[in-house]
Amino acid sequence: MKTLSEFNREQYEAYQQTENSMKPHPNGIECPKCKEELWDSASMCTLTSNPPQKNVHCPKCGYRGYRLA
Repeated sequence: MKTLSEFNREQYEAYQQTENSMKPHPNGIECPKCKEELWDSASMCTLTSNPPQKNVHCPKCGYRGYRLA
């Protein structure tokens, strides 16, 4: 069995990974306005449209839009 300290440390590490994955990050898609790389605005958030989508933005030119999830 794990000690309470070991369990808490593992849970905290998992929490940090999830928190970091929620931050905006590049997604490899070209911006339709300036041709720079788009970023996923909130990668942990998926819109419940049909089909599902995610918010994207361009940090260079300010473009905002959606991509399929």
